[in-house]
Amino acid sequence: ENISVKSGAWDDSGVFIYTTSNHIKYALINGDHGIIRTLDLPIYITKIKGNNVFCLDREVRPRLLNIDPTEFKFKLALINRKYDEVLHTIRTTKLVGQSIIAYLQKKGYPEVALHFVKDEKTRFGLAFECGNIEIALEAARALDDKRCWEKLADIALLQGNYQIVEMAYERTKNFDKLAFLYLITGNLEKLREMMKTAEVRKDISGQFQIAMLLGDVDERVKVLRQCNQKSLAYVMAATHGLVEQAEQLKESLDDKVPEINPNAELILPPCPISQQEFNWPLLNVSKGFFEGVSIKGNQTAATTGSSTTTAPKFGANVNIEESATTGGGWSDDDDLTEEKTHENQVKNETGEGWDDSEPELPADPDVPDVASDEDDTGGFFEAPTKGQSVPQMWTENSKLPVDHVLSGSFETAMRLLHDQVGIVSFEEYKQIFLQIYSRSRTAYTALPSLPALYAYPLRNWRDAHSPELFFPAVGLKLEELVGRLQAAYRLTTNGRFQEAVVIFRSILLTVPLLVVESRQDILESQQLIEI
Repeated sequence: ENISVKSGAWDDSGVFIYTTSNHIKYALINGDHGIIRTLDLPIYITKIKGNNVFCLDREVRPRLLNIDPTEFKFKLALINRKYDEVLHTIRTTKLVGQSIIAYLQKKGYPEVALHFVKDEKTRFGLAFECGNIEIALEAARALDDKRCWEKLADIALLQGNYQIVEMAYERTKNFDKLAFLYLITGNLEKLREMMKTAEVRKDISGQFQIAMLLGDVDERVKVLRQCNQKSLAYVMAATHGLVEQAEQLKESLDDKVPEINPNAELILPPCPISQQEFNWPLLNVSKGFFEGVSIKGNQTAATTGSSTTTAPKFGANVNIEESATTGGGWSDDDDLTEEKTHENQVKNETGEGWDDSEPELPADPDVPDVASDEDDTGGFFEAPTKGQSVPQMWTENSKLPVDHVLSGSFETAMRLLHDQVGIVSFEEYKQIFLQIYSRSRTAYTALPSLPALYAYPLRNWRDAHSPELFFPAVGLKLEELVGRLQAAYRLTTNGRFQEAVVIFRSILLTVPLLVVESRQDILESQQLIEI
């Protein structure tokens, strides 16, 4: 608070209400704060009771002011995870505004923020942030904006919802991405129709590209002939054994007939093993508090839309006659051929658009379990608990400072050095710590599309049968320090005293970070310090 605080008091719910010269403000236990109301004259709070503020003015006269606690009680209910109070506040108050929406977004509750907005553009942004495809699709249809469809395609592609991706690409007329989508999903039938569409649009480049993807030589020759590229068309036809077309083209070339490569090899695109007919399966998670209440009240109808209204059924044959599964297609998917509806739809004034999922919010015991929309016999998915990393095991298993340095826990390493050796200043250790830590792991690439993976070498890998026995490999050995000592002796003999002092100092700093295995090694380490 930049302005001086005049007075303050705690209310019954644990919120600190205080005053400045011009405002009554609140402060929550998590650090959130805000303005409750403005003041004409400064007051001094004596007690808070419900909506009443008991205070004194500058003439020391008792006064009683009323405040609206809705905002800070709503935030306090979110902090304390009292979701029944949150829902009650949403339904019974007019707590709206960009500040509340921004607060919910900042605190990670975009699903709750969807309750407060009816503006489709804002709803689309919130649904996009929380990954709610259904509400995002509903808002995109209402807005019918190209940028919204492009964003919807991106998030749907991340979730593997190919039907919505297809619909979005069709709405934005992004035919290049649509053709590539058909290619990677093995939908050769629709890819063939895309080629016909490109011909109608006079998109010669797209038509030839799709013909390449399909391995359609006849179509490529046809496109080259239409472009007046007769030499290329002749080479294409003659190389692929289309004798009749090659002869026709040869007659139109006069004497300028290009040579044919006798060693040319036939190259065809690989035939898809199977066609991706359905969306990627998603894990079923238990319904959160808000979603359970929302579904129970049937406040909104889940809308997925129908991509078949824009994607015609194709009956063209493909050139590749190998065992490719092109039947079915996305037009057979019930998810997009029928609109999902709910009977007895109840529209609550403050409940519009509440059809989202909040997996992180715990289910409330007062809300009955809601069955999944999809038939599922495998039950709900329970996320596994996060295990310990190898560096974390090193810090728990060892009391050697070097093991903590190798794990990246410099703070505990410095604490151990202070307790064991009495070191107070660690400025000289910064570079040594970084050098040791850089040796603690190895990086390797599994697949080109994945980030680097890390492996952690162990010094006792033969005996490390359980995580409790994991100890990191140490690159710093006693023999190395002995070698440094000999180098320092030579520098001293040659009169290079400054360089020798640097090496001697590095030896002294490094000895406490050694790992020794025998009593003889301990004695030699002590001798290094004495020397």
